[in-house]
Amino acid sequence: MIFEPSILLTLGLGYLLILFLAAHFSETGIIPTRWIRNPVVYVLSLGVYVSAWGIYGVVGFAYETGYNFLAFYLGVSGAFLLAPVLLSPILRLSKNHQLGSMADLFAYRYRSQAAGSLTTIAMVLGMLPLLALQIRTVADSAEILTQSLHHHVISITFCVIITLFTLLFGAKPLTTQYKHDGLVVAIAVESVIKLITMLVLAGYALFFVFGGASAWTSG
Repeated sequence: MIFEPSILLTLGLGYLLILFLAAHFSETGIIPTRWIRNPVVYVLSLGVYVSAWGIYGVVGFAYETGYNFLAFYLGVSGAFLLAPVLLSPILRLSKNHQLGSMADLFAYRYRSQAAGSLTTIAMVLGMLPLLALQIRTVADSAEILTQSLHHHVISITFCVIITLFTLLFGAKPLTTQYKHDGLVVAIAVESVIKLITMLVLAGYALFFVFGGASAWTSG
């Protein structure tokens, strides 16, 4: 299916509008706090981990290696089994001393601003390849869906809006009262959309490409 660039851009902006409204309603108190702070919302917000590599890279990895692709997810899931040992002490320390980032945590732990600065630099350098991969994925997906030379305009527009969204809802300092609830809810909504979309695609592939579960198992 080939989309017109204007239609694809409209769909993308509509998707971002849904995320913006979810974050805005959370920040303004329209969504009750007890819903926002629900553990289910925080679990869904971990879906930010499923980025371009989680969607595109793992599919190719599964095709090449079979069930070995599960290591991509089982490793992270296994790390959370150690949450009472590793994460809970860090969480208590962050709450008690109002530490809002890894840089704050290392600066407090080593009593050094240099440690915090080095942590920030290391995190930025580590994230740059992932951000580049995300931007490249948006551009490649736009090119595939539109078969147009103007796909770079779509990807650049999308990235600019995402940047503004992050600055609006994610740049405020963490306090005991403010915990980036809007950003957390937006990511949780995005995870629900990803989950529904991937289930629909999996169902389509199973029943319309492979001929149903019985044909797939018998083959």
